[in-house]
Amino acid sequence: MRTYRTVGITLTVKKYRGTERLAAFYTRERGKVEAVAKGIGKPGSKLAPLVEPLTLSKLFFAKGRNIDILTQGEVIDSFYELRRHVRSYGYACYLVELTASATEPGQANPSIFEALRASLAAMEGTEDPQVIGWAYSLKLLAELGLSPVLDSCVICEGPPTEWATYQPAAGGLVCNNCQPVSNAEHLVSGATRGLLRSLLTMPISRLERLRISPQSRQQITGLLRQHIAHHLGLRPRSEEFLADLQMPRQES
Repeated sequence: MRTYRTVGITLTVKKYRGTERLAAFYTRERGKVEAVAKGIGKPGSKLAPLVEPLTLSKLFFAKGRNIDILTQGEVIDSFYELRRHVRSYGYACYLVELTASATEPGQANPSIFEALRASLAAMEGTEDPQVIGWAYSLKLLAELGLSPVLDSCVICEGPPTEWATYQPAAGGLVCNNCQPVSNAEHLVSGATRGLLRSLLTMPISRLERLRISPQSRQQITGLLRQHIAHHLGLRPRSEEFLADLQMPRQES
């Protein structure tokens, strides 16, 4: 039986057969890997820590006829601090759920793996995990070729006006000249566009330097939620939990 090893982050785990579990990992070398872990339901299973979501591990797999098998591994980082803070944990769960749903097995993308690992690490020491969640979502969309169009109007291709409207079906902004603003829910200001560019390009470790108004927070959250729902067909279950956590924040 052929075997392989890789470094990966556990995304999801669910019951399979008896004491077996079916887990999904995002790995550096192979992209998303789905595999069966046997004996997880038994006390003292050595594989149990490896299939705990949000865990970074060295993983060893055996190639199966229909699905691979997790045979052994070693935990590198459990991101323990994330599990102690409900906001950070909620946003971290959103990231792994989004990654699991948006990616396909066998399509390696080291940039996604490194962005996810850096995002989870940064969330351990931040008071604003929402910003890191936005940044990772934008980086993931960019790697999938699904970034929202922010620097030009999707109709006339000219620069957006100070206030523009985000249109999910068009995949980007429509300037006020092409379509006068009528729906406040879809408004995106020039300041918010600048923040979105910064979120995509700044190193994750520096994101806490950004100062974001409540208005821009609302616009960024709405744009990403609509874009992900329309272009990935996803409404992650963790969104409802995160919505309950939202608290008005003051500019510092």
